[in-house]
Amino acid sequence: MHSERPIWCGKCNLRVAPYERRTIYRKVDYHQDCFLKLVREEAGDEKTRRNYFRHARHQFPQHA
Repeated sequence: MHSERPIWCGKCNLRVAPYERRTIYRKVDYHQDCFLKLVREEAGDEKTRRNYFRHARHQFPQHA
């Protein structure tokens, strides 16, 4: 009998099987594929945020 508690993926909310490879990031378990998707999304969000601020800085320069 297996007494280990089930582990749930923080992205897709599906159970991570005991034999599956998983990643723990910021104290949350993820399937490896879900973690890679999460990292790509976060990188895209960061890129969008930087582009927005770069555009805003050029559009509204601050005068000293």
